[in-house]
Amino acid sequence: MKKYIIPILLLTLGLTSCQKLLEIDQKGVISTDSFYLTDDDAESALVAAYEKAMLGIVRHNEYIYSPYNAILTYPADDIYAAGSNYGDNDFLAALNEFRQDINNQCISNMYKGFYSAIYGANLVIDNFEYGTSAVKDRCISEARVIRAFSHMMLAILWGTPPIVDHVLTGADRPGNSESQEAVLRWAAAECIDAAKYLDERQSTGDKAGAVRITKGAAYAFAGKALLFAKDYAAAKTELKKVISSGKYALVPGNRIGENFHVAGDGNEEKVFEFNQVYNSSIDLWSGRIQRSTWMQVQLWNWRADRLGGTPTHLFGGGWGGINPTGAFAEALIANDGFNSYRRKAWIATYDEVLYEMPYTSDKDCPTREDKEKDPYRGIIEPVGLYGHEGYFHLKLIAAASDIKEGMYSDTNFLIMRYAEVLLMYAECCAHTNDNDGLQYLNMVQQRAGSQTVSTSLTLDAVKKEKQYEMWMEGCRFIDLVRWGEAAAKLANNGDSVPSFKDKFATEFSGKHQGFVDWSDANVNQGKEHGFKAGKHELYPFPFSELSINENLVQNPGW
Repeated sequence: MKKYIIPILLLTLGLTSCQKLLEIDQKGVISTDSFYLTDDDAESALVAAYEKAMLGIVRHNEYIYSPYNAILTYPADDIYAAGSNYGDNDFLAALNEFRQDINNQCISNMYKGFYSAIYGANLVIDNFEYGTSAVKDRCISEARVIRAFSHMMLAILWGTPPIVDHVLTGADRPGNSESQEAVLRWAAAECIDAAKYLDERQSTGDKAGAVRITKGAAYAFAGKALLFAKDYAAAKTELKKVISSGKYALVPGNRIGENFHVAGDGNEEKVFEFNQVYNSSIDLWSGRIQRSTWMQVQLWNWRADRLGGTPTHLFGGGWGGINPTGAFAEALIANDGFNSYRRKAWIATYDEVLYEMPYTSDKDCPTREDKEKDPYRGIIEPVGLYGHEGYFHLKLIAAASDIKEGMYSDTNFLIMRYAEVLLMYAECCAHTNDNDGLQYLNMVQQRAGSQTVSTSLTLDAVKKEKQYEMWMEGCRFIDLVRWGEAAAKLANNGDSVPSFKDKFATEFSGKHQGFVDWSDANVNQGKEHGFKAGKHELYPFPFSELSINENLVQNPGW
Protein backbone atom coordinates (compact mmCIF):
# COMPACT_ATOMS: atom_id res chain seq x y z
CA MET A 1 0.00 0.00 0.00
CA LYS A 2 2.88 2.31 0.86
CA LYS A 3 4.19 2.11 -2.69
CA TYR A 4 1.01 3.93 -3.85
CA ILE A 5 1.02 6.56 -1.08
CA ILE A 6 4.33 8.16 -2.06
CA PRO A 7 3.38 8.75 -5.72
CA ILE A 8 0.01 10.15 -4.65
CA LEU A 9 1.74 12.56 -2.25
CA LEU A 10 4.17 13.61 -4.98
CA LEU A 11 1.28 14.14 -7.42
CA THR A 12 -0.58 16.22 -4.84
CA LEU A 13 2.49 18.34 -4.14
CA GLY A 14 3.04 18.75 -7.88
CA LEU A 15 -0.52 19.94 -8.46
CA THR A 16 -0.18 22.35 -5.54
CA SER A 17 3.04 23.73 -7.03
CA CYS A 18 1.39 24.08 -10.45
CA GLN A 19 -1.52 25.93 -8.88
CA LYS A 20 0.90 28.35 -7.24
CA LEU A 21 2.62 28.89 -10.57
CA LEU A 22 -0.75 29.67 -12.17
CA GLU A 23 -1.39 32.28 -9.50
CA ILE A 24 1.80 34.20 -10.30
CA ASP A 25 0.99 37.53 -12.01
CA GLN A 26 1.95 37.57 -15.68
CA LYS A 27 4.65 40.05 -16.57
CA GLY A 28 3.80 42.74 -19.11
CA VAL A 29 0.07 42.04 -19.01
CA ILE A 30 -2.53 44.55 -17.80
CA SER A 31 -5.87 43.25 -16.58
CA THR A 32 -9.04 44.82 -17.91
CA ASP A 33 -9.93 45.91 -14.37
CA SER A 34 -6.81 48.05 -14.16
CA PHE A 35 -6.60 49.22 -17.78
CA TYR A 36 -9.79 51.09 -18.70
CA LEU A 37 -9.25 53.89 -16.18
CA THR A 38 -7.19 56.90 -17.23
CA ASP A 39 -7.18 59.31 -20.16
CA ASP A 40 -4.03 57.58 -21.41
CA ASP A 41 -5.87 54.27 -21.25
CA ALA A 42 -8.67 55.75 -23.33
CA GLU A 43 -6.21 57.01 -25.95
CA SER A 44 -4.49 53.60 -26.07
CA ALA A 45 -7.80 51.77 -26.42
CA LEU A 46 -8.80 54.14 -29.23
CA VAL A 47 -5.54 53.52 -31.09
CA ALA A 48 -6.27 49.79 -30.84
CA ALA A 49 -9.78 50.44 -32.22
CA TYR A 50 -8.35 52.31 -35.22
CA GLU A 51 -5.95 49.44 -35.83
CA LYS A 52 -8.77 46.92 -35.58
CA ALA A 53 -10.83 48.93 -38.05
CA MET A 54 -7.94 49.35 -40.46
CA LEU A 55 -7.01 45.67 -40.40
CA GLY A 56 -10.66 44.66 -40.76
CA ILE A 57 -11.63 47.06 -43.53
CA VAL A 58 -8.44 47.60 -45.49
CA ARG A 59 -7.17 44.04 -45.58
CA HIS A 60 -9.00 41.37 -43.61
CA ASN A 61 -7.05 38.12 -43.20
CA GLU A 62 -4.23 36.81 -45.36
CA TYR A 63 -5.54 37.70 -48.80
CA ILE A 64 -3.98 39.53 -51.72
CA TYR A 65 -6.54 42.29 -51.98
CA SER A 66 -8.51 44.79 -49.96
CA PRO A 67 -12.04 43.43 -49.45
CA TYR A 68 -13.32 47.02 -49.27
CA ASN A 69 -11.96 47.73 -52.75
CA ALA A 70 -13.14 44.38 -54.05
CA ILE A 71 -16.81 44.39 -53.15
CA LEU A 72 -17.35 48.09 -53.85
CA THR A 73 -15.33 48.52 -57.06
CA TYR A 74 -15.64 45.31 -59.07
CA PRO A 75 -19.46 45.07 -59.50
CA ALA A 76 -19.65 48.07 -61.85
CA ASP A 77 -20.37 48.84 -65.48
CA ASP A 78 -17.20 50.84 -66.10
CA ILE A 79 -14.40 48.35 -65.32
CA TYR A 80 -13.27 44.92 -66.42
CA ALA A 81 -12.17 42.37 -63.85
CA ALA A 82 -9.02 41.35 -65.65
CA GLY A 83 -5.75 39.50 -65.04
CA SER A 84 -3.91 36.93 -67.12
CA ASN A 85 -6.99 35.26 -68.59
CA TYR A 86 -10.57 34.21 -67.86
CA GLY A 87 -10.61 32.47 -64.48
CA ASP A 88 -7.65 34.37 -63.03
CA ASN A 89 -8.61 35.66 -59.56
CA ASP A 90 -12.12 34.44 -60.26
CA PHE A 91 -13.36 35.39 -56.80
CA LEU A 92 -13.01 39.00 -58.00
CA ALA A 93 -14.29 38.44 -61.55
CA ALA A 94 -17.34 36.73 -60.06
CA LEU A 95 -18.24 40.01 -58.36
CA ASN A 96 -17.98 41.93 -61.62
CA GLU A 97 -20.05 39.37 -63.51
CA PHE A 98 -22.49 38.67 -60.64
CA ARG A 99 -21.53 35.01 -60.39
CA GLN A 100 -20.71 35.12 -56.67
CA ASP A 101 -22.30 32.76 -54.15
CA ILE A 102 -22.65 32.73 -50.37
CA ASN A 103 -19.13 31.32 -49.98
CA ASN A 104 -17.34 34.09 -51.89
CA GLN A 105 -14.26 34.99 -49.84
CA CYS A 106 -14.43 38.72 -50.64
CA ILE A 107 -17.97 38.97 -49.29
CA SER A 108 -17.19 36.93 -46.20
CA ASN A 109 -14.00 38.85 -45.42
CA MET A 110 -15.67 42.22 -45.73
CA TYR A 111 -18.64 41.24 -43.59
CA LYS A 112 -16.34 39.92 -40.87
CA GLY A 113 -14.02 42.88 -41.30
CA PHE A 114 -16.75 45.41 -40.55
CA TYR A 115 -17.80 43.50 -37.44
CA SER A 116 -14.17 43.28 -36.37
CA ALA A 117 -14.03 47.08 -36.58
CA ILE A 118 -17.27 47.28 -34.59
CA TYR A 119 -15.83 45.00 -31.90
CA GLY A 120 -12.75 47.20 -31.50
CA ALA A 121 -14.92 50.30 -31.23
CA ASN A 122 -17.26 48.67 -28.71
CA LEU A 123 -14.33 47.89 -26.41
CA VAL A 124 -13.78 51.63 -26.08
CA ILE A 125 -17.45 52.54 -25.84
CA ASP A 126 -18.31 49.86 -23.26
CA ASN A 127 -15.37 50.48 -20.96
CA PHE A 128 -15.38 54.26 -20.62
CA GLU A 129 -18.15 56.66 -19.62
CA TYR A 130 -19.08 60.09 -20.83
CA GLY A 131 -18.67 62.94 -18.37
CA THR A 132 -15.46 61.83 -16.67
CA SER A 133 -13.04 63.83 -18.86
CA ALA A 134 -12.94 65.64 -22.18
CA VAL A 135 -10.36 63.16 -23.48
CA LYS A 136 -12.56 60.18 -22.71
CA ASP A 137 -15.58 61.93 -24.22
CA ARG A 138 -13.64 62.43 -27.45
CA CYS A 139 -12.26 58.87 -27.52
CA ILE A 140 -15.71 57.36 -26.97
CA SER A 141 -17.09 59.55 -29.74
CA GLU A 142 -14.38 58.68 -32.26
CA ALA A 143 -15.09 55.00 -31.56
CA ARG A 144 -18.82 55.57 -32.01
CA VAL A 145 -18.26 57.05 -35.47
CA ILE A 146 -16.02 54.13 -36.49
CA ARG A 147 -18.81 51.83 -35.34
CA ALA A 148 -21.47 53.88 -37.11
CA PHE A 149 -19.50 53.97 -40.37
CA SER A 150 -19.15 50.19 -40.28
CA HIS A 151 -22.88 49.74 -39.68
CA MET A 152 -23.68 52.19 -42.49
CA MET A 153 -21.61 50.21 -44.98
CA LEU A 154 -23.08 46.93 -43.74
CA ALA A 155 -26.57 48.35 -44.29
CA ILE A 156 -25.75 49.63 -47.78
CA LEU A 157 -24.28 46.28 -48.82
CA TRP A 158 -26.30 43.72 -46.80
CA GLY A 159 -29.54 45.57 -46.07
CA THR A 160 -30.52 44.44 -42.58
CA PRO A 161 -27.35 43.49 -40.68
CA PRO A 162 -27.57 43.12 -36.90
CA ILE A 163 -26.87 46.33 -35.01
CA VAL A 164 -24.16 45.42 -32.51
CA ASP A 165 -23.93 48.28 -30.02
CA HIS A 166 -22.01 46.45 -27.29
CA VAL A 167 -19.39 43.74 -26.93
CA LEU A 168 -21.15 40.42 -27.52
CA THR A 169 -20.83 37.39 -25.30
CA GLY A 170 -20.20 33.96 -26.77
CA ALA A 171 -23.87 33.09 -26.44
CA ASP A 172 -25.19 36.16 -28.29
CA ARG A 173 -26.77 35.50 -31.69
CA PRO A 174 -28.16 38.84 -32.93
CA GLY A 175 -30.74 38.70 -35.69
CA ASN A 176 -31.48 40.96 -38.63
CA SER A 177 -32.31 44.59 -38.09
CA GLU A 178 -35.81 45.88 -38.75
CA SER A 179 -34.90 47.45 -42.10
CA GLN A 180 -32.05 48.94 -44.08
CA GLU A 181 -33.40 52.41 -43.41
CA ALA A 182 -33.43 51.76 -39.66
CA VAL A 183 -29.73 50.86 -39.66
CA LEU A 184 -28.83 53.87 -41.81
CA ARG A 185 -30.76 56.24 -39.56
CA TRP A 186 -29.20 54.69 -36.45
CA ALA A 187 -25.72 55.18 -37.94
CA ALA A 188 -26.47 58.79 -38.87
CA ALA A 189 -27.85 59.57 -35.41
CA GLU A 190 -24.75 58.07 -33.80
CA CYS A 191 -22.47 60.26 -35.91
CA ILE A 192 -24.47 63.42 -35.26
CA ASP A 193 -24.62 62.86 -31.50
CA ALA A 194 -20.95 61.92 -31.26
CA ALA A 195 -19.87 64.98 -33.25
CA LYS A 196 -20.43 67.37 -30.35
CA TYR A 197 -17.52 65.79 -28.49
CA LEU A 198 -15.17 65.55 -31.47
CA ASP A 199 -12.35 67.86 -32.47
CA GLU A 200 -12.67 69.93 -35.62
CA ARG A 201 -9.99 69.65 -38.25
CA GLN A 202 -7.78 72.65 -37.56
CA SER A 203 -7.40 73.81 -41.17
CA THR A 204 -7.10 72.54 -44.72
CA GLY A 205 -3.41 71.99 -43.95
CA ASP A 206 -4.07 69.80 -40.91
CA LYS A 207 -2.80 66.39 -42.05
CA ALA A 208 -3.45 64.78 -38.66
CA GLY A 209 -7.08 65.87 -38.95
CA ALA A 210 -7.48 63.70 -42.05
CA VAL A 211 -6.45 60.44 -40.38
CA ARG A 212 -8.66 60.57 -37.32
CA ILE A 213 -12.38 60.97 -36.84
CA THR A 214 -13.25 64.67 -36.64
CA LYS A 215 -16.51 66.60 -36.72
CA GLY A 216 -16.15 66.84 -40.49
CA ALA A 217 -15.83 63.08 -40.92
CA ALA A 218 -18.78 62.45 -38.60
CA TYR A 219 -21.02 64.87 -40.50
CA ALA A 220 -19.89 63.45 -43.87
CA PHE A 221 -20.71 59.89 -42.81
CA ALA A 222 -24.04 61.02 -41.35
CA GLY A 223 -24.87 62.76 -44.61
CA LYS A 224 -24.01 59.67 -46.64
CA ALA A 225 -26.14 57.44 -44.40
CA LEU A 226 -29.11 59.80 -44.73
CA LEU A 227 -28.61 60.08 -48.49
CA PHE A 228 -28.85 56.29 -48.78
CA ALA A 229 -31.91 56.41 -46.51
CA LYS A 230 -33.33 58.87 -49.10
CA ASP A 231 -33.83 61.58 -46.50
CA TYR A 232 -32.36 64.22 -48.79
CA ALA A 233 -33.26 67.25 -46.68
CA ALA A 234 -31.62 65.81 -43.56
CA ALA A 235 -28.58 64.62 -45.54
CA LYS A 236 -28.20 68.07 -47.03
CA THR A 237 -28.05 69.62 -43.55
CA GLU A 238 -25.20 67.36 -42.41
CA LEU A 239 -23.20 67.66 -45.62
CA LYS A 240 -23.46 71.45 -45.61
CA LYS A 241 -21.82 71.45 -42.17
CA VAL A 242 -18.71 69.93 -43.75
CA ILE A 243 -18.74 72.51 -46.54
CA SER A 244 -19.37 75.45 -44.22
CA SER A 245 -16.56 74.45 -41.87
CA GLY A 246 -13.94 75.73 -44.30
CA LYS A 247 -11.59 72.93 -43.24
CA TYR A 248 -11.63 71.10 -46.59
CA ALA A 249 -10.93 72.06 -50.19
CA LEU A 250 -10.46 70.48 -53.59
CA VAL A 251 -6.83 70.26 -54.60
CA PRO A 252 -6.05 72.21 -57.80
CA GLY A 253 -6.58 70.37 -61.06
CA ASN A 254 -2.88 69.85 -61.70
CA ARG A 255 -2.69 67.97 -58.38
CA ILE A 256 -5.83 65.88 -58.75
CA GLY A 257 -3.87 62.66 -59.21
CA GLU A 258 -1.98 63.08 -55.93
CA ASN A 259 -5.14 62.21 -53.99
CA PHE A 260 -4.28 58.55 -54.56
CA HIS A 261 -0.57 58.59 -53.80
CA VAL A 262 1.76 59.18 -50.86
CA ALA A 263 2.24 62.77 -52.01
CA GLY A 264 -1.43 63.45 -51.26
CA ASP A 265 -1.68 61.80 -47.85
CA GLY A 266 -3.58 64.09 -45.49
CA ASN A 267 -4.03 66.83 -48.06
CA GLU A 268 -6.80 69.43 -48.05
CA GLU A 269 -9.25 67.18 -49.90
CA LYS A 270 -9.11 64.29 -47.44
CA VAL A 271 -12.04 63.98 -45.04
CA PHE A 272 -10.95 60.63 -43.63
CA GLU A 273 -8.35 58.01 -44.51
CA PHE A 274 -6.60 55.25 -42.59
CA ASN A 275 -3.04 56.25 -41.79
CA GLN A 276 -0.11 54.19 -43.06
CA VAL A 277 3.05 54.88 -41.06
CA TYR A 278 6.29 52.93 -41.38
CA ASN A 279 7.36 51.31 -38.11
CA SER A 280 10.55 49.24 -38.21
CA SER A 281 9.70 47.59 -34.88
CA ILE A 282 6.75 45.81 -36.50
CA ASP A 283 7.62 42.66 -38.43
CA LEU A 284 7.40 42.95 -42.21
CA TRP A 285 5.51 39.75 -43.01
CA SER A 286 3.23 39.64 -39.99
CA GLY A 287 2.84 43.35 -39.38
CA ARG A 288 3.77 46.07 -41.84
CA ILE A 289 2.22 44.50 -44.91
CA GLN A 290 -0.94 43.80 -42.87
CA ARG A 291 -1.31 47.54 -42.33
CA SER A 292 -1.11 48.22 -46.05
CA THR A 293 -2.97 46.82 -49.00
CA TRP A 294 0.13 44.66 -49.75
CA MET A 295 -0.58 42.80 -52.99
CA GLN A 296 -3.34 45.24 -53.98
CA VAL A 297 -0.56 47.13 -55.79
CA GLN A 298 0.36 44.02 -57.77
CA LEU A 299 -3.28 43.18 -58.39
CA TRP A 300 -4.16 46.54 -59.95
CA ASN A 301 -0.92 47.66 -61.60
CA TRP A 302 -0.39 46.86 -65.27
CA ARG A 303 0.27 43.27 -66.38
CA ALA A 304 4.07 43.44 -66.42
CA ASP A 305 4.78 39.99 -67.88
CA ARG A 306 3.00 40.99 -71.10
CA LEU A 307 4.92 44.25 -71.50
CA GLY A 308 8.43 44.94 -72.70
CA GLY A 309 8.91 47.34 -69.82
CA THR A 310 7.03 49.44 -67.30
CA PRO A 311 7.30 53.25 -67.28
CA THR A 312 9.91 54.16 -64.69
CA HIS A 313 7.59 56.40 -62.67
CA LEU A 314 5.19 53.48 -62.05
CA PHE A 315 5.55 50.40 -59.88
CA GLY A 316 6.36 47.35 -62.01
CA GLY A 317 5.39 43.76 -61.38
CA GLY A 318 1.63 44.16 -61.67
CA TRP A 319 -0.97 41.56 -62.57
CA GLY A 320 -3.38 43.82 -64.51
CA GLY A 321 -6.40 42.90 -62.41
CA ILE A 322 -8.63 45.83 -63.35
CA ASN A 323 -9.05 48.06 -66.40
CA PRO A 324 -11.52 50.69 -67.64
CA THR A 325 -14.09 49.72 -70.22
CA GLY A 326 -13.81 51.43 -73.55
CA ALA A 327 -17.30 52.86 -73.09
CA PHE A 328 -16.29 54.58 -69.85
CA ALA A 329 -13.03 55.92 -71.26
CA GLU A 330 -14.73 57.32 -74.35
CA ALA A 331 -17.55 58.86 -72.31
CA LEU A 332 -15.03 60.53 -70.01
CA ILE A 333 -13.12 61.96 -72.97
CA ALA A 334 -16.35 63.17 -74.60
CA ASN A 335 -17.43 64.83 -71.36
CA ASP A 336 -14.15 66.31 -70.18
CA GLY A 337 -12.16 66.75 -73.36
CA PHE A 338 -8.97 64.85 -74.08
CA ASN A 339 -6.72 67.30 -72.27
CA SER A 340 -8.60 67.67 -68.99
CA TYR A 341 -6.65 67.26 -65.76
CA ARG A 342 -8.97 64.45 -64.77
CA ARG A 343 -8.69 62.45 -67.99
CA LYS A 344 -4.91 62.62 -67.81
CA ALA A 345 -4.89 61.50 -64.18
CA TRP A 346 -7.49 58.73 -64.59
CA ILE A 347 -6.60 56.94 -67.87
CA ALA A 348 -3.99 56.87 -70.63
CA THR A 349 -4.18 55.85 -74.28
CA TYR A 350 -1.76 53.32 -75.73
CA ASP A 351 0.05 56.06 -77.64
CA GLU A 352 0.61 57.95 -74.39
CA VAL A 353 1.93 54.78 -72.76
CA LEU A 354 4.31 54.15 -75.67
CA TYR A 355 5.54 57.61 -76.49
CA GLU A 356 4.92 60.01 -73.62
CA MET A 357 6.03 58.03 -70.56
CA PRO A 358 9.63 57.48 -69.41
CA TYR A 359 11.38 54.12 -69.92
CA THR A 360 14.86 52.88 -69.17
CA SER A 361 15.31 52.36 -72.92
CA ASP A 362 14.73 56.05 -73.72
CA LYS A 363 18.47 56.68 -74.04
CA ASP A 364 18.51 54.33 -76.99
CA CYS A 365 15.22 55.59 -78.44
CA PRO A 366 15.41 59.37 -78.81
CA THR A 367 12.79 59.63 -81.58
CA ARG A 368 9.23 58.42 -81.96
CA GLU A 369 10.34 56.21 -84.83
CA ASP A 370 12.83 54.52 -82.50
CA LYS A 371 10.17 54.04 -79.83
CA GLU A 372 7.78 52.47 -82.35
CA LYS A 373 10.33 49.68 -82.83
CA ASP A 374 11.41 49.38 -79.18
CA PRO A 375 10.90 45.88 -77.68
CA TYR A 376 11.40 47.28 -74.18
CA ARG A 377 8.05 49.07 -74.09
CA GLY A 378 4.51 48.19 -75.10
CA ILE A 379 2.87 44.78 -75.45
CA ILE A 380 5.33 42.07 -76.48
CA GLU A 381 3.30 38.90 -75.85
CA PRO A 382 0.86 37.69 -78.57
CA VAL A 383 -1.93 37.00 -76.03
CA GLY A 384 -1.97 40.68 -75.16
CA LEU A 385 -3.76 42.18 -72.17
CA TYR A 386 -6.95 40.45 -71.01
CA GLY A 387 -9.95 42.57 -70.03
CA HIS A 388 -8.62 45.57 -71.90
CA GLU A 389 -9.78 47.91 -74.68
CA GLY A 390 -6.65 49.99 -75.12
CA TYR A 391 -7.15 52.44 -72.27
CA PHE A 392 -4.73 52.08 -69.37
CA HIS A 393 -5.82 52.66 -65.81
CA LEU A 394 -3.79 55.37 -64.02
CA LYS A 395 -5.93 56.66 -61.17
CA LEU A 396 -5.30 54.07 -58.48
CA ILE A 397 -2.20 52.23 -59.64
CA ALA A 398 0.87 52.67 -57.47
CA ALA A 399 3.66 55.01 -58.44
CA ALA A 400 7.24 53.91 -57.83
CA SER A 401 7.43 56.58 -55.13
CA ASP A 402 4.51 54.98 -53.24
CA ILE A 403 6.29 51.68 -52.68
CA LYS A 404 7.95 50.71 -49.42
CA GLU A 405 10.54 47.94 -49.16
CA GLY A 406 9.97 47.08 -52.79
CA MET A 407 6.65 45.33 -52.25
CA TYR A 408 3.78 47.26 -50.67
CA SER A 409 2.18 50.68 -50.92
CA ASP A 410 2.84 53.27 -48.24
CA THR A 411 -0.18 55.32 -49.37
CA ASN A 412 -2.95 56.01 -46.87
CA PHE A 413 -6.21 54.15 -47.44
CA LEU A 414 -8.81 56.69 -48.55
CA ILE A 415 -12.37 56.41 -47.24
CA MET A 416 -13.89 59.84 -47.93
CA ARG A 417 -12.71 62.90 -49.82
CA TYR A 418 -14.25 66.33 -50.19
CA ALA A 419 -15.27 65.85 -53.83
CA GLU A 420 -17.66 63.11 -52.74
CA VAL A 421 -19.12 65.40 -50.08
CA LEU A 422 -19.76 68.12 -52.68
CA LEU A 423 -21.38 65.69 -55.11
CA MET A 424 -23.58 64.13 -52.42
CA TYR A 425 -24.68 67.62 -51.39
CA ALA A 426 -25.39 68.56 -55.02
CA GLU A 427 -27.49 65.43 -55.42
CA CYS A 428 -29.51 66.20 -52.29
CA CYS A 429 -30.12 69.69 -53.63
CA ALA A 430 -31.25 68.27 -56.98
CA HIS A 431 -33.75 66.05 -55.15
CA THR A 432 -35.10 68.99 -53.13
CA ASN A 433 -35.22 71.68 -55.86
CA ASP A 434 -32.47 73.68 -54.15
CA ASN A 435 -30.18 75.41 -56.63
CA ASP A 436 -27.47 75.86 -53.99
CA GLY A 437 -25.94 72.59 -55.13
CA LEU A 438 -25.06 73.93 -58.58
CA GLN A 439 -22.04 75.88 -57.37
CA TYR A 440 -20.57 72.76 -55.76
CA LEU A 441 -21.23 70.61 -58.81
CA ASN A 442 -19.45 73.28 -60.85
CA MET A 443 -16.51 73.30 -58.44
CA VAL A 444 -15.88 69.61 -59.10
CA GLN A 445 -16.31 70.02 -62.87
CA GLN A 446 -14.05 73.06 -63.05
CA ARG A 447 -11.34 71.51 -60.92
CA ALA A 448 -11.35 68.52 -63.28
CA GLY A 449 -10.60 70.88 -66.16
CA SER A 450 -13.71 69.53 -67.85
CA GLN A 451 -15.18 71.17 -70.94
CA THR A 452 -18.60 70.31 -69.47
CA VAL A 453 -19.71 72.77 -66.79
CA SER A 454 -23.40 72.58 -65.93
CA THR A 455 -25.54 75.71 -66.18
CA SER A 456 -28.44 74.18 -64.26
CA LEU A 457 -28.68 71.62 -61.48
CA THR A 458 -30.22 68.37 -62.65
CA LEU A 459 -30.08 64.90 -61.17
CA ASP A 460 -28.78 63.54 -64.48
CA ALA A 461 -25.86 65.98 -64.45
CA VAL A 462 -24.95 64.99 -60.90
CA LYS A 463 -25.14 61.28 -61.73
CA LYS A 464 -22.81 61.66 -64.70
CA GLU A 465 -20.32 63.75 -62.78
CA LYS A 466 -20.41 61.32 -59.86
CA GLN A 467 -19.40 58.47 -62.18
CA TYR A 468 -16.56 60.42 -63.79
CA GLU A 469 -15.17 61.90 -60.58
CA MET A 470 -15.59 58.93 -58.23
CA TRP A 471 -14.62 56.23 -60.74
CA MET A 472 -13.09 53.24 -58.95
CA GLU A 473 -13.65 54.74 -55.49
CA GLY A 474 -16.41 52.39 -54.43
CA CYS A 475 -19.40 54.53 -55.41
CA ARG A 476 -20.67 53.31 -58.78
CA PHE A 477 -22.29 50.00 -57.84
CA ILE A 478 -24.04 51.21 -54.70
CA ASP A 479 -25.17 54.37 -56.51
CA LEU A 480 -26.69 52.36 -59.37
CA VAL A 481 -28.56 50.22 -56.85
CA ARG A 482 -29.77 53.28 -54.95
CA TRP A 483 -30.90 54.99 -58.15
CA GLY A 484 -32.74 51.88 -59.35
CA GLU A 485 -30.54 51.63 -62.45
CA ALA A 486 -28.47 48.55 -61.62
CA ALA A 487 -30.66 46.00 -63.40
CA ALA A 488 -30.50 47.91 -66.68
CA LYS A 489 -26.82 48.85 -66.61
CA LEU A 490 -25.31 45.70 -65.12
CA ALA A 491 -27.40 42.97 -66.77
CA ASN A 492 -24.76 42.27 -69.43
CA ASN A 493 -21.71 42.23 -67.18
CA GLY A 494 -19.65 39.21 -68.15
CA ASP A 495 -21.18 38.65 -71.59
CA SER A 496 -17.73 38.87 -73.15
CA VAL A 497 -14.37 40.34 -72.25
CA PRO A 498 -11.94 41.56 -74.94
CA SER A 499 -8.16 41.57 -75.07
CA PHE A 500 -5.90 44.37 -76.26
CA LYS A 501 -3.04 43.23 -78.46
CA ASP A 502 -0.19 44.66 -80.50
CA LYS A 503 0.80 43.70 -84.05
CA PHE A 504 4.38 44.05 -82.88
CA ALA A 505 3.78 40.74 -81.06
CA THR A 506 1.00 39.08 -83.07
CA GLU A 507 2.39 39.71 -86.56
CA PHE A 508 6.04 40.50 -85.77
CA SER A 509 5.47 43.71 -87.71
CA GLY A 510 8.46 45.46 -86.18
CA LYS A 511 6.28 48.39 -85.19
CA HIS A 512 3.92 48.89 -82.26
CA GLN A 513 0.29 49.04 -83.35
CA GLY A 514 -2.40 48.22 -80.79
CA PHE A 515 -5.82 46.75 -81.54
CA VAL A 516 -8.81 45.36 -79.62
CA ASP A 517 -9.51 41.68 -80.22
CA TRP A 518 -13.07 40.44 -79.61
CA SER A 519 -12.61 37.22 -81.58
CA ASP A 520 -11.53 35.23 -78.55
CA ALA A 521 -13.36 37.26 -75.97
CA ASN A 522 -13.15 34.72 -73.17
CA VAL A 523 -16.90 34.40 -73.16
CA ASN A 524 -18.25 33.40 -69.76
CA GLN A 525 -18.16 29.71 -70.70
CA GLY A 526 -21.86 29.17 -70.11
CA LYS A 527 -21.87 30.34 -66.51
CA GLU A 528 -24.92 32.27 -65.36
CA HIS A 529 -23.95 35.91 -65.08
CA GLY A 530 -25.27 39.45 -65.05
CA PHE A 531 -27.19 41.44 -62.45
CA LYS A 532 -30.54 39.93 -61.44
CA ALA A 533 -33.18 42.26 -60.01
CA GLY A 534 -34.47 41.11 -56.65
CA LYS A 535 -31.18 39.41 -55.81
CA HIS A 536 -28.04 41.37 -56.53
CA GLU A 537 -29.10 44.64 -54.91
CA LEU A 538 -27.66 43.17 -51.70
CA TYR A 539 -24.82 40.82 -50.95
CA PRO A 540 -25.65 37.50 -49.30
CA PHE A 541 -24.94 36.96 -45.64
CA PRO A 542 -21.94 34.60 -45.66
CA PHE A 543 -22.61 30.90 -45.17
CA SER A 544 -20.05 30.88 -42.37
CA GLU A 545 -22.24 33.32 -40.42
CA LEU A 546 -25.57 31.66 -41.18
CA SER A 547 -24.22 28.30 -40.06
CA ILE A 548 -23.55 29.56 -36.51
CA ASN A 549 -26.40 32.05 -36.13
CA GLU A 550 -29.91 30.65 -36.53
CA ASN A 551 -31.36 34.13 -35.95
CA LEU A 552 -29.82 35.58 -39.11
CA VAL A 553 -32.14 35.40 -42.14
CA GLN A 554 -30.62 35.29 -45.63
CA ASN A 555 -31.26 38.10 -48.12
CA PRO A 556 -33.79 37.58 -50.96
CA GLY A 557 -32.65 35.52 -53.93
CA TRP A 558 -29.79 33.80 -52.16
